[in-house]
Amino acid sequence: MTAAAPLARAAFIPEYTDFEAFRGQSVGLTGARGVLGGILVRRLEQHGVTVAAYPGDVNDEATVAAWFEQQHCSHFLHFAAMVPVGQVEGDPLLAFQTNVIGTFNVCKQLLRTQPHCWFFHCSSSHVYQPTAQATPIAEDSPTNPPTYYGATKLTAERVIDTLLGKLRARYCIGRVFSFTHERQAPSYLVPSLRHRILALPEGATLEIDNPSAVRDIQDADQVIDVVLHLARRNATGT
Repeated sequence: MTAAAPLARAAFIPEYTDFEAFRGQSVGLTGARGVLGGILVRRLEQHGVTVAAYPGDVNDEATVAAWFEQQHCSHFLHFAAMVPVGQVEGDPLLAFQTNVIGTFNVCKQLLRTQPHCWFFHCSSSHVYQPTAQATPIAEDSPTNPPTYYGATKLTAERVIDTLLGKLRARYCIGRVFSFTHERQAPSYLVPSLRHRILALPEGATLEIDNPSAVRDIQDADQVIDVVLHLARRNATGT
């Protein structure tokens, strides 16, 4: 028995159903072991779409190059990243290597072996400047990352814009906002709150850090719906 989706579906995000559009092609990706990448692999394979999931470390340039030599993808989606802010702060060198240089390694080999493949890069809302008084962040809001993680993701975006833009490759950058899923690690917001609430003795008070912060949370499956709609249309831009 699978758990129900933790959040209601947003009316403006229709469930993606046109998997026939990807049949007979190969969809490649990094980050298949993560929440978003795992959802994408599962949904594509359930609908008979061929999936090529890179199994290694994007920092291993030789392995990345050898793997891409064996692929022929119509679409490629880059989800691999060092994400938890605490881990990123704890090892800023590895975070930059993974989120920036690793992204460059993927782009370089994709351009070298299959330059006509559509490319999607999973970026983050962490690239935006935080707003005051719960003002919503819009797509065209200023970029000024408040975290080092956000700085690495914005740098990766600039690498993609510069490199793939120069070579006129087809690419799309998606700045994903906060999401949750039953497979998400306990360190993330919703799972951590759930765990802390369940562990509270009856009648106890839950203490919250930074209680004035406002964050919209979406279900991870809906994020993948959006990504699939973008892929189906070969959307470009950020």
